[in-house]
Amino acid sequence: MQTTSSPDHMQTTNSPDQKLWKRCLQDALFELDPQALRMKLEVADRAIEMRRLELDSAANPDSHELAELADGLHTLRALGFLTETNADC
Repeated sequence: MQTTSSPDHMQTTNSPDQKLWKRCLQDALFELDPQALRMKLEVADRAIEMRRLELDSAANPDSHELAELADGLHTLRALGFLTETNADC
């Protein structure tokens, strides 16, 4: 895991998991097929959770990335709600 120095603290950056969760989220956001979307939402959710756990166990987690993870999770939940709502129509 690489770290970068900042005036205030050290923070984790450029982890393979950091890139993975973002790629999984993008895949879900751009999926048009409802069946594939459900699967991609689940994959992205797991990737975000794994990265959040990784950051939570770091000595000096990147607060910016933690905020991005929270935003990504809220987006997934909203998409999941919308797909469930559309399935009922």
